[in-house]
Amino acid sequence: MGIILFVLYWIVVSQTSNNPVKEQTKQTGRLIFTMFYTAMQNGWGEREIDMMTQRINQDQDKMHVELYRGPLVEALYGKRAEQKPFRMINEDEISLAEEGMIRYRYAIKFEHACLQCHINADIGNTAGVLELVFPLGDFSVSSGYLVKMMTAIFIVTLLSISFVLYRMLKRQFILPLDDFVTQVDTIMSHKDLRKEVVVNTTIAELDHLKNAFNKLRGELADSFETIKHSAEKDELTGVYNRLKLNEVLTRYAQSPLAASMLLFDLDKFKPINDRYGHDVGDEVLKRFANVILQNLKGRDYVFRLGGDEFLALLPHTQAIDAELIALQIQEELRSTPLVVDHGMIVIGCSYGLVYSEDIGHSFDELFRKADQSMYADKNAKNVSR
Repeated sequence: MGIILFVLYWIVVSQTSNNPVKEQTKQTGRLIFTMFYTAMQNGWGEREIDMMTQRINQDQDKMHVELYRGPLVEALYGKRAEQKPFRMINEDEISLAEEGMIRYRYAIKFEHACLQCHINADIGNTAGVLELVFPLGDFSVSSGYLVKMMTAIFIVTLLSISFVLYRMLKRQFILPLDDFVTQVDTIMSHKDLRKEVVVNTTIAELDHLKNAFNKLRGELADSFETIKHSAEKDELTGVYNRLKLNEVLTRYAQSPLAASMLLFDLDKFKPINDRYGHDVGDEVLKRFANVILQNLKGRDYVFRLGGDEFLALLPHTQAIDAELIALQIQEELRSTPLVVDHGMIVIGCSYGLVYSEDIGHSFDELFRKADQSMYADKNAKNVSR
């Protein structure tokens, strides 16, 4: 906006300095002063000068002339009787008077010839002021000047409109677009696909872009969750796998957690696979995993480590309570045989149990103990794998 105002000021000033109205006003004022000055050189006094002024004002009813004495002249010849109060000037002035009129105030300067009478003055001092008031409509304006003024008005208008459009574009599009890009960068850098982009704009295209991005972001977030969920789950049984186990242990390693660990292994699973085939073996594994899940709490985890080996982590569960859960799982498997085409399969399992106040930091040692406990249970039953 400052640039536009500067350009407007420069245009107005440059045009005013060459204004034909101003030049015509100066010429008229200097012509009238020359008449007064010539009369004074010919010996005319104050009375004759006043009569000349009145005659001009009578003959030119649309123009008014006033002659004012300055302080240096008043010091020698006194104040004029009918002189009105006025403001002294050192340079010529042009301004608008009442509606349709222009006022020109001509600063009368002492010249060398004036000093013979005005002994108290120096060359260049202001002797007085000649004021002329003209009708603005009496002046002719050249076509060239009109073209320049119209061009100046056009340029200023164009710059003003451009500035307004720029501000509107910046507020409605550039700033919202910049905000949009910043939010997208934040989402990408933090990998937070659940965060929605919010942009306040009246530009339909930018709003559509925002909505399209949020839709794509939501679909990517859902896909990512699906992929992550699939990567953490055992495809056959639906329980967690070793990848999820590592993530849980990493989290538990950051803060101590008391938990019980149950390590399960099916009894005589290899003979079942050999006799009934792997399809039936898969059904046995799925049944085993479902029974474990049904007997645990919502905060507990079940992992398939491989083959017929499963691990359960029971946070904030004491060893005695964990053992009751393991016995209940064994009993439910025995009491509900799996029905297959060639009969029924009674599923049995062995388990190992350990408890720790800080399971995240001592997992490997605890797992080794649980594995030993499980094999002790298996050997006690004299069951081979």
